[in-house]
Amino acid sequence: MCGRFVGSYNTADVVAELSKAVASAHLSMEMDGLPEESFENFNTAPTHHVPVLRLVDGRIVMEEMQWGLVPAWSKDPGVGSKMINARSETVTEKPSFRGLVQKHRCIVPMTGFYEWDRTDPKHKIPYFVTRQDGHLMLAAGLWTSSPALAGQHTFTMITRESIEDLSHIHNRCLVEFNAEDAVDWLAEPVAPLELFDPVNQPRLSTLRVSTRVNSVMNNDPSLVDAETSEMAAEEPAQDTLF
Repeated sequence: MCGRFVGSYNTADVVAELSKAVASAHLSMEMDGLPEESFENFNTAPTHHVPVLRLVDGRIVMEEMQWGLVPAWSKDPGVGSKMINARSETVTEKPSFRGLVQKHRCIVPMTGFYEWDRTDPKHKIPYFVTRQDGHLMLAAGLWTSSPALAGQHTFTMITRESIEDLSHIHNRCLVEFNAEDAVDWLAEPVAPLELFDPVNQPRLSTLRVSTRVNSVMNNDPSLVDAETSEMAAEEPAQDTLF
């Protein structure tokens, strides 16, 4: 699962990443009132509000949504904290997600995400995961309007089995796309589920980072710096992952 990620970019970065693919698909892109805005969250956690891309009347727009899907039928806004991820293998079967796959697909831009090596349950080791090519990550998700939150939009991110670039740390990975596939995920009339195959997705790099990331109270650029032996010696292990 993915329970924490990093967003450190601006709207111009998103436009630069997607503009060619958007033009090729004969769509337009609108930042929905967020021109030239920068987003800095180095420890994004469930219930945080983050920029998300979705398709509206042939336009790709970016708007803030709450991480953690609260289904339209749910009266409990707290259920979102349990629906931060949807498994690609069952997303078309689970009642909370299957009705969203055709017309409520979204993309979550991010710099990278955190994952923990839990080989030793008493000493979980955090890693910052990014694309090998250095591009902005474009993670696949589903969104809905949530009456329990006064119609606010909420979202979940889709995960798949990890392959060799991440499986040595964790067995699950975010589904994320290159620009062309991200636009197809948003715009194709029939959900292109074949894009869930890891062979279609960018390869990843991992960097061991400080256990300071374990606490959501810590949120600064140093969280994505490589851990040093001095840092490891100074910092007590923390388990506050949410």
